[in-house]
Amino acid sequence: MAFFSQVLFVPANAALVHYAEWVQFLYQGDQEKALLELGYITSFGAILGFVSRPWLGQLINRFGSRLIWIIGYLLFITGFMGNLWISEVNWGIYALRGIMFLGVGCIFTSSITYITLTTPEQRRTEAIGILGVGGFIGFLIGPMIGEIVLGGAPGEAEFNQYFWMGSVCVLISMSLLFFMPSPPGNVKAGSLSLVQFIKTCQKYWPGSIVFINMAFGLSMTVPLHLLKKFVLDENLNEAMVGELGIITVFYMVYAGWGMTIRILLKKAPDRIGRRKVLCVGLTSMVLGFCGYCTVSASSMWMILLPAFLCGTGHGLTYHCMTALSLQTFPTENRGTGTALSLMAFDFGAVVGMPIMARLVVWQGYNTMFLTVAATVAVISIIYFKQNGIR
Repeated sequence: MAFFSQVLFVPANAALVHYAEWVQFLYQGDQEKALLELGYITSFGAILGFVSRPWLGQLINRFGSRLIWIIGYLLFITGFMGNLWISEVNWGIYALRGIMFLGVGCIFTSSITYITLTTPEQRRTEAIGILGVGGFIGFLIGPMIGEIVLGGAPGEAEFNQYFWMGSVCVLISMSLLFFMPSPPGNVKAGSLSLVQFIKTCQKYWPGSIVFINMAFGLSMTVPLHLLKKFVLDENLNEAMVGELGIITVFYMVYAGWGMTIRILLKKAPDRIGRRKVLCVGLTSMVLGFCGYCTVSASSMWMILLPAFLCGTGHGLTYHCMTALSLQTFPTENRGTGTALSLMAFDFGAVVGMPIMARLVVWQGYNTMFLTVAATVAVISIIYFKQNGIR
């Protein structure tokens, strides 16, 4: 049931790859200002998600992952549908993006915690991976539906349909949670203080894997937030397969291959070691970001190179990284451990998004892609030097 809830939610969240087009629609006539505004809006939302994480983890410990999961869906719907009343870039769009980030934070923190509490330790990485397959299915569907709804030159009517579509998906997804039992042993009375969160994190600190989470958060700003703007700015607007454009083709390959490799190698982390699989995933991701530099209006099909490589990286990295981040936290503090992991992910987006947007304006997209690749590579080298690959 958790898997199907994830499948239904992620298309709405994945459809936000077109959010850059919404900001540009509101900011007509100035592409550079629209890009910088997108960076600030995304960073503001990520900051709200980041700041909320300490209390979110403790709320899960106290009230249970299922309840916080439901609250997350309600927050996301509020932020998503609120855009129906937005007609210009102002404080309202910042607030709504923040509410969406807060909702996504509740959803992913709760879903990961729920899964880790309902599976044995020796199959935890596999279980997180299978939940992630639901996410990949969503990434297959969401960007394509968003492109079909918005079309080539979307106006107010198309964007209204886009926001209604996403909200309905989330409502259906939320309804499934009412049929799921609360996992035993994950609710306990306790403090909701920041001091308690810090003490718990210090006591069960997972090590430098936290910095891998940060690097992964930075890397995901590209496919989630900047890729659509890259397509618009570089005039990569021609249809590639029938009526499908480059964004849909990218995600069909990225998510389709990522899902395939996740399923085929689902037992590999527990058999050969999580760090070995993580090393292959991060290496593939670094090469994938270098591959973005080969894409241009005259070579649009080169988008398949970063799609395959980054899909491989995502498919092999996320569940191993998450399992390594949580392995030091006991069951009663698993919500806090998940919150710490996702705080690190958010931190990568908070710091990275405005810097990457400014870097594009200053030096262009290729410099930005190579900067992300170099950052992930350096952090990965430091991590494996400290912890080894076994």
